[in-house]
Parts: sequence; structure tokens; C-alpha cells
Amino acid sequence: MMRRLRAMAFIASSSWLAVACGGGGSGSPAMSVPSPPAPAANVVSVVVDSGPTGLTNSAVNTLYTTVTVCVPGSTSACQTIDHIQVDTGSYGLRLLAPVLTLTLLTSKASDGNSLAECTQFVDGYSWGPVATADVQVGGETAGAVPVQVIGQPGFAAVPAACAGTGVSEDTVATFGANGILGIGVFAQDCGPNCVNNAANTFYYSCTSTTCSGIGASLTSQVLNPVPLFAKDNNGTIIQLPSVSNPGAATLTGSLIFGIDT
Repeated sequence: MMRRLRAMAFIASSSWLAVACGGGGSGSPAMSVPSPPAPAANVVSVVVDSGPTGLTNSAVNTLYTTVTVCVPGSTSACQTIDHIQVDTGSYGLRLLAPVLTLTLLTSKASDGNSLAECTQFVDGYSWGPVATADVQVGGETAGAVPVQVIGQPGFAAVPAACAGTGVSEDTVATFGANGILGIGVFAQDCGPNCVNNAANTFYYSCTSTTCSGIGASLTSQVLNPVPLFAKDNNGTIIQLPSVSNPGAATLTGSLIFGIDT
């Protein structure tokens, strides 16, 4: 898996400013100013800023958005989480357990034990169980999506094969975000290589105390939610305004789902 934001590509856009002018003296009719249109369902705001609270050092050049997750099938057991990092070089939604207030059902491996994942980045790893959630980004929704819960307290210890891949990134402070939304070009984070290969180094079958490598079907792997949307599911566009020297402390833009839809 590629390191977060390693393959990030931005599409610059112009800024639009709508100005409504009104006025009038005595006897002038009242002027009605129409409300601005609501954002399209396939558009969600993104921001570059210093990151969520609790970071040891402020984030730099990191793109964030807001994601809502729900217990599958529920419209009330939901949580909206900000400062989810947007990454075009990885695949799937991963949430930091310290910020997750919902109880999501842990997925089962093919042997009936809990399914867990070691997510490997260039500079470290993140460990935690795979769970299932309904995922909403902007007005787009994907149901029963396998997601990873990073750093879940009380879960099985990190296997040596995972811990040996680098530095642990299992807290908000070390991860630099409340989670990560991988919207790269693939549907799964591992793909066919992990289906029948128990030594794939990604997926593990875990009891309460021990874990061992196991294959994971394509549908049980952590999935990119974009292809699972009912529409606007054939790609993404990131639009950010241009920045003049010497830079800016914050920047706001849009993440658009669907190419030519």
C-alpha cells in the first residue's frame, strides 16, 4: 500500500464569487434575493489545515474531509467524523478507535475468528480489526462497507510480522488524522493476491490472544467506498484554488464523485 498522499493529484479550479446587490429609496419595492443552491449530492468540502486536535506537530499539506458512518441499516446509530484524510494512493476507509463512539460489528475471517488487518505504509503500519459500516460522504452512501478500526483497545496484540514493518501509527497523534479515506483506482486494498494466500501480510485471523495470517475474499477486504455508491461511482476529482507564494495556512476546495456524470 502506498503512503498517504504519495499519489495525490490536484485539479486546480477557478474561484467563483456570486454578489447580490440591492437597495432603493423610499417607495422602492422590496428586493428578493434567492438563496444559493444546495451543494450537489456528489460534492463534499475538503480542507487543508493544521489537522485535528491532539497532534504533536501540526499537519502540513494534508487534505481532509468529513465522513459519516452508521451501524449498518441504522439511521440513528451514526457518527460524523471530521479530519478524515483524503488519499488517492490507498483504498478504503480506516478510522481511529479513540475518536469512534459507535460500536461496529467486527467482521469474521473464513475460520470464524475475528478478521484484522495490518495496513502497511511507507513509514509505518496501522493495526486493528475489520468492521462493517454504512458510509456516507457528502450525499453519496455505500452500505455495509468493510472498514478498518485502527488501534482498538483490548484487541489482539500486533503480530510480529506486522510490527516489523515500521513504526506504529495507531493513535491520532501518530497518524495525523482521525482516519483516512482511500479513494485510489482499485476497489480493494489488496485484491486477488490476498484471497487464497495466507502469507499475504495484510489480513489475519485473531482470537482474543493470538493472530495468524489468513486469506480474505474480495468482498471481505477493506473496500474503497466510491465504487459502491449507487451513482457517481466511476472516479473522483479534487478541486482546489491556486495558492500564491509564500503559501496559505488553510485552503478549502471540493471532492467530486463521478467523472462526466
